[in-house]
Amino acid sequence: MNKVSVAQRASEPSNRPALMRNLRAVLLLRGAQRFMLIASILVPFFAHYGQDIQEIFWLESFYALTVLLMEVPSGYLADRYGRVAVLRAGAVLWSLSWLLLLNVDDFAGLMVFELLGGIATALLSGADLALLFDTERELAQREAERPNRAVRKLFVIGMVAEGAASLSATVLLFNGGINLVITTQTGCGLLVFLASLFLYEPTRSRQPNTARHGEFQKLCNVLGALWRQSVFMRRLLGALCSWPVVNVLAIWLMQRVWVELELGLVHFGWIWCLLQVVGAVTGHVAHDAERLIGPSRVIYLIAALALAGLLMLGASDLALALIGSVLLFAARGFFSVLFMDAMNHRIESEYRATINSLLGFGFRLGFVVSAGLLGWVFAEFGLWITVFFLTTMTLTLCLTLMLPLAYELSAQSAPDSRS
Repeated sequence: MNKVSVAQRASEPSNRPALMRNLRAVLLLRGAQRFMLIASILVPFFAHYGQDIQEIFWLESFYALTVLLMEVPSGYLADRYGRVAVLRAGAVLWSLSWLLLLNVDDFAGLMVFELLGGIATALLSGADLALLFDTERELAQREAERPNRAVRKLFVIGMVAEGAASLSATVLLFNGGINLVITTQTGCGLLVFLASLFLYEPTRSRQPNTARHGEFQKLCNVLGALWRQSVFMRRLLGALCSWPVVNVLAIWLMQRVWVELELGLVHFGWIWCLLQVVGAVTGHVAHDAERLIGPSRVIYLIAALALAGLLMLGASDLALALIGSVLLFAARGFFSVLFMDAMNHRIESEYRATINSLLGFGFRLGFVVSAGLLGWVFAEFGLWITVFFLTTMTLTLCLTLMLPLAYELSAQSAPDSRS
């Protein structure tokens, strides 16, 4: 199924520069998209357009729903019609959404902005990883010693971009106000489109034009086989959908804890930037840590970092809360790189974008449900009970998914260590 034809082999010398260009273009696209200046100033940003807290809630909920509904279809489109085509479509919509923002002055206009941004986010997510992973894989066929680090590269560049954006937003606000922030953000949106123009479709990503019914049936068979493959695979799928939920919820609570413990708002920008760097560094060294202490011990480490971080968040002490924040971002870096890399090495190239989108759908659906539950706990019982409740959720996932995964990996390596 994965044999390279004579014609394809003949084209290898000419398409290697295009594949190498992919390595830079995909990372530029991800970095420009994740350079979200408005993320750290979301409330002032929407207030600039005359929106109150309730309207901001509706706008962000509409955006989240759009991404959720488009997540799986976007992955399917990327696998059927090519990752480059879908990424370029997403880049166009992403750029249009920010250009539209320059002329928006009411709630209806912001709804259109969120709609375009939500569709664009769904189109860009999953397809970029699939394209970069297959680019690395095709290059590795010619360079046997070349490791596939697509997941690590995308994660690290995303974290660095988010950290730089949080710091840049503060500087831009002080020097030019919210209008300068919006103009700069629009420029980053156009940079996403520019990067998409330099993308190249690897040979292994192309699918024959089969009947849709037969293709859908084959996809169902692949997903069914993936689910039935082993208990380990089911736990891996479960962890990839559920663990990021508690991690993001912890990050969501983190800033509320800082406010409660009277950390000045002036410090939020540089601390947030530092935390993103911590996540980027742990993501970058994740494979080295796995080789050094073994995959099972890395999973134990991820679980321990997350639980310790949450316990420190709930300790009602600012210094401990900040240390706990560092531990949570460190756990995020290790998990995001190692677990997504493990999954992508176990799935077929032709359905990579769809399966990654399904994982994204599982995460977003879990987040919607869990965030609603956590919001109710917060409203009824307050912040510290909410932190305790999230710690309990995390402990449950550790006992049901993370520790069994680590134990199984340890059992698999035991015969090798005795030989």
